[in-house]
Amino acid sequence: MKKILIVMAAVMMAAIHMDAQSLAGRAYYNPNIMADALDSRLKDVDKKIEEAKAKAVAKIEEERGRKPTAADMAEIDKEMQELRAKLEAAKKCMTVKIVMEFKSDKEAVMKNDIKIDDDALKAVGVGWLQRKTMKAALAVAPSTEKYTYMVNGDLIIMKSDSDQDTLRMSNDGKYLYGKFDEETNFKLTRTK
Repeated sequence: MKKILIVMAAVMMAAIHMDAQSLAGRAYYNPNIMADALDSRLKDVDKKIEEAKAKAVAKIEEERGRKPTAADMAEIDKEMQELRAKLEAAKKCMTVKIVMEFKSDKEAVMKNDIKIDDDALKAVGVGWLQRKTMKAALAVAPSTEKYTYMVNGDLIIMKSDSDQDTLRMSNDGKYLYGKFDEETNFKLTRTK
């Protein structure tokens, strides 16, 4: 019984310490959250490419009543490689660098640097008007946002004049996890 009480006390002290933990002076960074997000999506796409290849082979067998020839397979492989190349080019379309600096026990600053590559956008089929619209939106978007924050366990609840966000900290404090948009999760690594 005594051991259980000691363990419970240690757990409670650790929880209190985590809530009271100061993040002042810490900085977290990711040079390109979009590359990380697209890498995970490309794994799913690779599976879909293999499925599409199998469907193309089945279609040839059904239409022609025979297995595809080497020339047929070369054409299918070429189409799949072109699709994969477009997806790889999509990785280069946008770079989003994020730096999160905790200035004090209650104030933080998030800096982002978003760049788009016009040539990569052209390569994946984004039209001129859409590219210009993206550039215009980025030109007026703030690159620095000031937040007030509070720590609740492993959650960091952040508020600014225009935004509210929640980040999750890893148990060892080396990483912060969040969402850039509905489909893009990101991870920031502690630099100081």
